[in-house]
Order: sequence, then structure tokens, then C-alpha cells
Amino acid sequence: MAKVNKIMKLFNAYLPLLLFFFALSSHATDLNDLESRIDQMLERLNKVENSQTVPPSPPVTPIIEELPSIDLAPLPPPVTNRSSEETETSKTFNRLEGRIDELLKRLEINPNTAPDYQPSPTPKPKQNVKELPIVDLETDPSVYSRSYSLPQKSSPQDFNAPPLPKNRFNFYFGLSIPNDSTFSESGNHNLEFGNGFELGVEYNRIFEDESYIGAFIEGKFFDTESLAGTVEVGDNRLINLGFTLGQDWIFSELLALNTQASIGTSITHYEIESENYSQSDLAFHYSFLIGLELRWNEFWQSSVYYELDGRSAADRIDYQSFHQIGIETGIGF
Repeated sequence: MAKVNKIMKLFNAYLPLLLFFFALSSHATDLNDLESRIDQMLERLNKVENSQTVPPSPPVTPIIEELPSIDLAPLPPPVTNRSSEETETSKTFNRLEGRIDELLKRLEINPNTAPDYQPSPTPKPKQNVKELPIVDLETDPSVYSRSYSLPQKSSPQDFNAPPLPKNRFNFYFGLSIPNDSTFSESGNHNLEFGNGFELGVEYNRIFEDESYIGAFIEGKFFDTESLAGTVEVGDNRLINLGFTLGQDWIFSELLALNTQASIGTSITHYEIESENYSQSDLAFHYSFLIGLELRWNEFWQSSVYYELDGRSAADRIDYQSFHQIGIETGIGF
């Protein structure tokens, strides 16, 4: 047993060196080879410890005491084919690398590129938010006196409205009621006329304030009824032309009041059959008109009107006035 103890002491003394040697040669051998060698050494130590045979003690001399001999455990066999071990080790490493590559492929990681370290984002400093004052609409009267302006830039939904018409043609038709006049023939005789009608057309130039100026031409047609109480027959007509000046007073988008005045020239033609009288002449013409206008849209309107007009004396026929009630329609452009 003393011999075994010595062997264990020597083993313990040489064990760090052996481990250091194996650590230095680990680049040439794989882990399996290293474990197998350590297993061999432990197995040999167990055999020595368990052996029951005790070697014969050396002869003891009375004078010189001889030291017992020490049998060291046999060293591992020398490496005879180092190149083959290196080849086997390189194959083992290749297999390990292959397994690692397959594992990285499954994880979808490029083995040649290490994942970059993403530093945690630096927290931004908190911004001081200025609180708006609370306004009480019921107790603060200054809120209602503040003025706010709309942004100058228009939104994409804005569109330009079509321009309003600046020109207009009016067509009118009405019932004409002529007043009495005087016929001069060896004295003044009362001349009476029957009801007739008028047709006309006018052009107006409209301004922004809804005022307008224009020109017109119209015709009046009526008959002669009596002269000095005696029934008479005769066809009479007046062709009036001149200039107009008017104003539209707008009440709403649908209703407006139209006022107009005009002056011009009247081409007269009167006939009195009993007197064998048929004469044409020129006279001065004037008129005043008022109407209620209905605006269907920006380009079309209609109106009902009353007009009072008159003409100066023409040849033997004295001054005469007329009343007209009619309808008018206009088209703007």
C-alpha cells in the first residue's frame, strides 16, 4: 500500500503537466481523443490500486538500507502517425463546422456576418407644452369681439364661379291702350282710337351695380274708332326707336324690380277714311316703365311690366299718350 501511495503522489505531481501537455496539443486532437486517453490512465490506476500481489521486499542488510524501487506507470505509446491524427482532427472540425453552418442556415443567419448590435435609442428630452388658457364663452365678452381671418390659400375644392352676363336681349309683347287725341281740320275735332298691341326688342349693357343702358325698337298697331262722335275706320301704327336707361333692384335671387326710362323718335302713320286722310310724320317719343322681374337663373329672366309712353304732335294729329301692360323675357350672354 505504501507503494501505491507513492504512485498516487507521483501521479498527482505529474497530472498538471499532463493536462498542460494535452491542452497544448488540443489544436491537433479533438475532445473525444483527449477523453479516451484520460479514461485509459484512470483505468490503469484503478488496476494498480486493486492489484493484490505485493512484490517481494528486497533483502535487508544490517548496514545499508536500500531504497525500494519505484515502478512508474507506463507512458502512453508515442505518436507514430501524427499526420493521420491531424487529418482525423481536421475532419472532425469540418463536421462540426458543417453542423454549425446547417444550424445557422435554419436560423437564417449569415455565418460570415455577425449581427450588428443595435444600441437602445436615446430617449428624447421631454418638451415643455405650454397650456392654453381656458376661455369661458359665457363670462368672457371679448371672445365675441375678436376677429378671425380665413386662410388666403383656397382649398382644392374651391372653383371659380362663371362670370355673370354683361349683355342682355329683351323681347316684349303687350296690350296697348291709346288715349284720345285731336284732329285739326277746320277746327279741332275729338279723335278716338281702339285698343291695339305692341311688339318690341331691346339690347342692354349691364353693369356691376345692376344698372344698364341700351337701345330699343318697337311697333304699336291700333285702329281709328270715331271722329267727333262719328264712327270712323283707319289703320294706325307707330314705329318707336331710341335709347334706354334702367336699374334692377334685386330683392332675392329670384325676384327683382325693374325701372326704366327711354327717349327716342316716333315714326307715325295715321288714317281717317271719312276725311280721306293718310299721313306719315316724325315725332318725339318718351316712355317710363316699371316691372316685376323673375330671375330663373343668371342668363334668363322674365317680367310683367306696365309702361306709360307718349309722342309729340305729328302733322294734324295732336299729342297722344298710351298705356301698355305686357310680358317681357330676356336672355343674357
